[in-house]
Amino acid sequence: MKSRELFMKHGVKSLTMDEIAKEMGMSKKAIYQFVENKSDLIRLTLEDFLEEERKLLHGILKNSTNSVDEMIKMIDYFLQVVREFKGSTIHELETYYPQTWKVYNEYRFNFMLGLIKTNLENGVKEGFYRDHMDIDIISKIYILANDILLNQDLFPTDKYPYLNLYREFLGYHLRGIVSAKGLKYLNDHNLFKCGTTLN
Repeated sequence: MKSRELFMKHGVKSLTMDEIAKEMGMSKKAIYQFVENKSDLIRLTLEDFLEEERKLLHGILKNSTNSVDEMIKMIDYFLQVVREFKGSTIHELETYYPQTWKVYNEYRFNFMLGLIKTNLENGVKEGFYRDHMDIDIISKIYILANDILLNQDLFPTDKYPYLNLYREFLGYHLRGIVSAKGLKYLNDHNLFKCGTTLN
């Protein structure tokens, strides 16, 4: 979806409907046959993206051999997403588009939080993750960490590219939850070495 590409690259606030129409090779009148206004377009674009992501993540769950493999594949996916992501976009949604922000929040505190909790629970059972961590706390920290990474007072985008921030956080998260068995698995499969997305 072209609108998704535009919003990911430029954010949602600064783009006008005239610019969106031009980039999509359509007239504004044609776009307004499908959406009521810019806010409606942003919401529908996000909903489309989240539905696609939900299917992709279910595919990762289905095709992973264990919890660590699952987490690494999810990390690979998230890093691909943020490569083309303007860090201010989420903040702009929260500030200027509250209905769309609500959609995003419901997604992360329902679907994503459940996904992370299940991964942690399975990893503990498999012996790949530490068995004395509070899964409820760790999963919520994981979900809410993005709010910190996007804080422009702490991490201004011109000094801290979002991809670098996200990569550091994901490596920090994974190293913090694995057991000795999990760390051996990561090392045996060269998942922290040259050529991986976590470097």
